[in-house]
Amino acid sequence: MNKFGYVKQLDASNTGMVYKFTKKEDAFIHTLCVGELLFHLGFTQGDIVGKTLHDFYPEDYAKIKHQYYLEAWKGNFVQYETEINGVYQVASLRPEKKNGKVVEVVGSCIDVTKHTKKQSADHELKTSFINSNKEKNNKKSNLIIKHYNNIVFIPLVEIIFIERRDRKSIIITINKQYESYDSLTSLCQQLDKRFLECHRSYIINMDYLEIIESKGQSYIGRFRNYSKPIKISKNKILLLQTYKSS
Repeated sequence: MNKFGYVKQLDASNTGMVYKFTKKEDAFIHTLCVGELLFHLGFTQGDIVGKTLHDFYPEDYAKIKHQYYLEAWKGNFVQYETEINGVYQVASLRPEKKNGKVVEVVGSCIDVTKHTKKQSADHELKTSFINSNKEKNNKKSNLIIKHYNNIVFIPLVEIIFIERRDRKSIIITINKQYESYDSLTSLCQQLDKRFLECHRSYIINMDYLEIIESKGQSYIGRFRNYSKPIKISKNKILLLQTYKSS
């Protein structure tokens, strides 16, 4: 196979964007990025090549997209839908192997904005994730966790926020609370667009958020029908305001 391999088999002008990445320690580094979609998203090749997802995408978006990269690096073909900056895409990740080991992944994105019913969400990742032969159901109504020796189904509508504390995730609902050893990133994959990460230690249900209160150089959030406030990062304020105004 030639230098660009699978990339040369694709027409970037029709595909939208074609890119490649490899793994260095725990980070995925982009080694190539071409196509018209790159510029429609407001980037140049210099913004992408040699950089990680966290260098050019918003943190929330980068974290979820990173999970797809991880899955592809395991050797699985990955396909999903995504939206950012008002551009809807169908994306796929194809692992390239050498001697049975993944050495790089080739990704492609097709701009389907004109064919997609637009829904308002600031930097929200819309997923329809296909991993090998298994397709996930997009309809989400419960958060599923293992609580001690039980499997618990927690209605999303009852969750006020999730807090990361002492290596545990504490799920606060309108009636009680639960503990899980799953990370916030892992739990986030089961949540829908009403849930946003407002701080490295908190994911909140925006339907319950009532007040964002300034405390000197920091911010706290207060909820309807719940007394305990939570921390909000300054760089998340605009995201929360955008959600509430939509």
